[in-house]
Formats: sequence, C-alpha cells, structure tokens
Amino acid sequence: MSLEKFIIDNRIFSVKFSCDLNKCKGACCTLKGAGGAPLLDEEVNIIRKNLKIAKKYLSEVNIKCIEKDGFLEGSTGDYAIRSVNDEQCVFSYYEDEIAKCSFQKAFNNNETYFRKPVSCHLFPIRISGDKRNILRYEEINECKDALDKGKAENVSVFEFAKDSLVREYGEDFYDDLREKYCNE
Repeated sequence: MSLEKFIIDNRIFSVKFSCDLNKCKGACCTLKGAGGAPLLDEEVNIIRKNLKIAKKYLSEVNIKCIEKDGFLEGSTGDYAIRSVNDEQCVFSYYEDEIAKCSFQKAFNNNETYFRKPVSCHLFPIRISGDKRNILRYEEINECKDALDKGKAENVSVFEFAKDSLVREYGEDFYDDLREKYCNE
C-alpha cells in the first residue's frame, strides 16, 4: 500500500498517549452529545450477526433502546452506532464503574471474531476520506490522563494504536509508517 496516497497527521507520531481506564472510566464510550461511533457499511451486518452475543452483557436500558430504536443511525456510507440518551454507546456496559464495549468482552471471551467497530479500536486516530486515506489524531479533554500516561510510558498514539492500524491496513502499512515517520 503506497503511503503517498495518504494524508497523515504528524501528531500521531509525536503525541504520547496510552489509555488510562481507571481514570477516564471509559469516557470514549460515553461522550455526551458526540454522536455514536462511526461504522463502516460492512460492519453493520457483522453487528447484526453478533447482536445476540453482545446483548448478554448489556443493561436492560441498552437492550430496550436497541429493541425500540435499533442500534444504527444514519445511512449507507454514513452509519453510526446509536447512543442511549445522546450519551452512552448502546453497546457499552459497566464493569467496576468503567464503561466498556460488549463486543470487546465477547471477543475476549472467544465468543465472536468481531472485536469492535474499527473506529472504536483506532481511537484516538480518526480515519476519513472517500478512500479512508486521511488519518488524524483526535484530541478530547476526556483523554487528558491518557496523555499523561503516554508521556510516563513514552508511548506515542502510533504505538498505542498498532493493533488497530494493522487490523485496518495490514502489517506492511504499519511497518512502512514506522520507517517513514519514526526513523527520521
């Protein structure tokens, strides 16, 4: 995959970042008024097929929201996951007062091959463009502690998001990015 086709925010390589769930409490799953996580068209059917598995981790409120309004909003090419009360992702649940993803839980328990929507997995990297070729760092106040932890651990956004970048673009792409941007 040719890197020349990509527009890449240099902050992905310079900003230090490592999630600190004990401090943020899973804020990225509960951002009030932010709208739901973006979904790829192909993820819609994957979610439908795994809905029963995900539901077993959800609260009654979330289940009722899904049953009443569905899990999806938007239209082809512009889908997003529905939020409960314009705040909590409909697929989030709480464990030890931390908001977590029911798909990630099912994935960790070997109940599904679907880890979570790629936009959630990539966060704080956001992808846009018709060819999904624009990668940028999205800074939000709720991740202040992740910046502190990233500095303490000397982990960049790029390093933090390795698994998700490899999932989306492949190992060669990740290696090419590292070679081009991290060895200068």
